[in-house]
Amino acid sequence: MSNRNLQMARKERLKLLREVEGLLSYITDPVLVVDAEGKIVHANSAAEQILERSQIIMIGKHFTEFVQSESLSKYIHQGKPVANLAVNMINSKGAHLDFSCRLHPLLVDAQVEGAILFFTKPALRQEQEKSFRYGTRFSLDDVIGSSPAIVALKEQVMKIAKSESTVLIRGESGTGKEVLAQSIHRLSHRNKGPFVAINCAAIPESLLESELFGYEEGAFTGAKKGGKPGRFELAKGGTLFLDEIGDMPLYLQAKLLRVLQERRIERVGGTKAIEVDVRIIAATHKDLESMIANNQFREDLYFRLNVIPLYVPPLRERKEDLYELIQYYMHKFCKRFGKEPKRFSSQALKKIFDYHWPGNIRELENMVEYIVNLEIGDLVTVSSLPASIREMSEDENRDMAEEQQEPQTLNHLSKSLYRVNEMEEQLIIQALQRFGTSTEGKRKAAEALGISLATLYRRLEKMKRRRQFSK
Repeated sequence: MSNRNLQMARKERLKLLREVEGLLSYITDPVLVVDAEGKIVHANSAAEQILERSQIIMIGKHFTEFVQSESLSKYIHQGKPVANLAVNMINSKGAHLDFSCRLHPLLVDAQVEGAILFFTKPALRQEQEKSFRYGTRFSLDDVIGSSPAIVALKEQVMKIAKSESTVLIRGESGTGKEVLAQSIHRLSHRNKGPFVAINCAAIPESLLESELFGYEEGAFTGAKKGGKPGRFELAKGGTLFLDEIGDMPLYLQAKLLRVLQERRIERVGGTKAIEVDVRIIAATHKDLESMIANNQFREDLYFRLNVIPLYVPPLRERKEDLYELIQYYMHKFCKRFGKEPKRFSSQALKKIFDYHWPGNIRELENMVEYIVNLEIGDLVTVSSLPASIREMSEDENRDMAEEQQEPQTLNHLSKSLYRVNEMEEQLIIQALQRFGTSTEGKRKAAEALGISLATLYRRLEKMKRRRQFSK
């Protein structure tokens, strides 16, 4: 072949490559283009992201530096098309990522000039990712506590979980309403289906309708080609959790009511009715009855949602559970951060029990994480507590508690005080076991507990009298 013909052939190849590169830039899955020897001549942006390397670094290198496969090289040399070949893509950190490879040979005059390698995630992996995205992380075991209120709540959940009826969970912010919703789903007949959650307060009003019901292609400017399914469709065969339902705008409440009545939806911009097979669990911290009186929430929707009402009590109404919750989160964060569990001094525990806990379990969890991160020693004293807990006076706590507690909660408080005494005894016994019962041992124990030696002797005397009385 003459030089002129070689130059023309080279130009044709370059033109072909540019056209291929332009087309591949629109593909969202990773793609590599290799020559007949297996050297990379192009990588699209998706491949750059997956492999965590720029195209400049990859060009000219053999594909086997980035893709692990026993037979892919053979198929490239043979110019043989292949579908669904299992391979590993190796990122910059050395992690092996499971992919399926589809090979399309590049032939010029029946000669193998290279191949286009398309990589897709295996169907099972895609299904697993979907399951993870719309799965559950919590079960009823994650509802921590043994107080009468929590025991009764768990019993209610066990009874109603297998029902198809709509559930309305009421409770203050931070009490664990979504944990309860996931627990219901896990115990239901729908537990193999998705658990899809949407926070009605977190999504802008203009987007909430399309998020819930989906939209058709061309429904509005910027609508995705082919349309998009909403949360009702995504939750097919499973549970849809409508968190903060009290923040849903009135016009959407009317549409939701219709869906609950007819079990059909219409996408935004669509005319076709789509049947929905979901169980609805709603939750709110708002006073829906007051909102109904002020025309802020539809009464008919309230009755549709409030078929099975559940109430999650605030932490101040179940202080008996405080110690159990602290131990649970202490174990969780110490394990996560690789630290040893810590003990609480009696004064620190008293501060914790005196505190009103306006942020409920979420605030308690944050407190324990704060302590595990910042406390160097193995004893948590008052000075180790967050300022909000440490500085709030008992008078302020008492005033706040009296405003919100009902008379029957006094029984819970007396039980809480009894639990504090129990924990004090446990801490004192642990300290004495560690340092001994000699005078020097007691002095060290008192120092470790953050109290004076005289106070320790008074506590020991009180423990002795209590045990004599119990006999």
